[in-house]
Amino acid sequence: MSYNYLIYYPNTVRKNEWFHILLNYADKTKIGIVSNLVPIIGNLSVAENILIAAYYHHNMSYKEGMKLVMSDLKRFHLEHHADSRSNQLDDFEKLIVKYLQVRYLCPEWIVFLSPRRMYVAEYEEQFHEFLRCEELEKSVIIEHESNRQLFSNSTDYIEKDFNKWVTQDLGI
Repeated sequence: MSYNYLIYYPNTVRKNEWFHILLNYADKTKIGIVSNLVPIIGNLSVAENILIAAYYHHNMSYKEGMKLVMSDLKRFHLEHHADSRSNQLDDFEKLIVKYLQVRYLCPEWIVFLSPRRMYVAEYEEQFHEFLRCEELEKSVIIEHESNRQLFSNSTDYIEKDFNKWVTQDLGI
C-alpha cells in the first residue's frame, strides 16, 4: 500500500518550521529530505555525491557502489554527468541527484520539500513524469499552497495535514 501525501504550507515561516521539525526527527524516523536547503557538495562529482550515502550507510565498496550509481544515473539519463560537478547540472538534474542521495540512505519516508523552488517551470512535466514512474511507497511533497493546482492531477498523492501526518504516520 502506498502512502503518498501532498502537504501545503501557507508561508516560508511555516515551511522552515516544518523543515526543522523533520530534521530533528530524521534519524529516528528514517526521513530523507530532498530540498534545496540540503546542498550537493560542490567539489565532488555527481557520482561521488551519491556514493557518499551508499558507502556510509551500506559499507559497500567503491566498485560495487559505482555500479549501482551508474545504473541509477542511466535510468534517469544522467550517466553522462557522472563526473560532472553540481554547477554543471540544470535544476531538474540537481533534484534527481538529491533524490538519489536520499534514496541511497534507505529512508522509510522521502520528503520533497518545496520542489517547485528547486527547478524552474520548464521542468514541470519532467517532475510529474518522475512522480508517475518512480516507485515511491512512502513519500510526501510539501509545497506552497499557491501551487496546489499543479498537483491536482496527481492521483497517486492525496492531500494531508502536516500535523496529522507527523502524529499518525510518523508517530512523533
